Amino acid sequence: MISYLSSAAGSAMKGKSPLLISVFFFILFIGLSGFGLNSVGRRLKVSHMEARFGAAESALRQGQMQVAGRGYRGGLEAWHQALELGCYYPDISGEYLLAGNCYQQQRQPRAAIKCYEEGLPCDPVSISLLTTLGGCAFRLGDYEKAFAALQKSRSIYPLKKEVRPLWKKLRLETRGEKR
Repeated sequence: MISYLSSAAGSAMKGKSPLLISVFFFILFIGLSGFGLNSVGRRLKVSHMEARFGAAESALRQGQMQVAGRGYRGGLEAWHQALELGCYYPDISGEYLLAGNCYQQQRQPRAAIKCYEEGLPCDPVSISLLTTLGGCAFRLGDYEKAFAALQKSRSIYPLKKEVRPLWKKLRLETRGEKR
């Protein structure tokens, strides 16, 4: 009798196993679908930021300062919305570079530096992030941060011509502080 009960319980569990596995995979599917939608949503917001930045740069070249300002602000708004969404894709340093550039155009250099610094873990050898971080820090008078960023940039790509004038100014500034 005991063996009959244990075999009946075993067969009842065998009947429930496919159902439990199905429920598990259904819940997993729903969770991953939500995560996937967030990933697509974030990429869409970043694309919107890229488009707004491009339009603002074009307006700036044409001398339309107000239109450019609205474009940069719209790009930053899209960036903040993108940051609220979790995503599957790893953070891409170009997103942070673009957001930092929008902040610089809006005359918010501290926010720009923060974006550049947040982008560096995604791509620690990004010449663009390092040089813009160094240039922005230099303009703020944070020579130590500028020197560190530009030194790292220079060690990765020593011949980058855009960095040379800033490097010379930085060396003059740091020599002036040591005296």
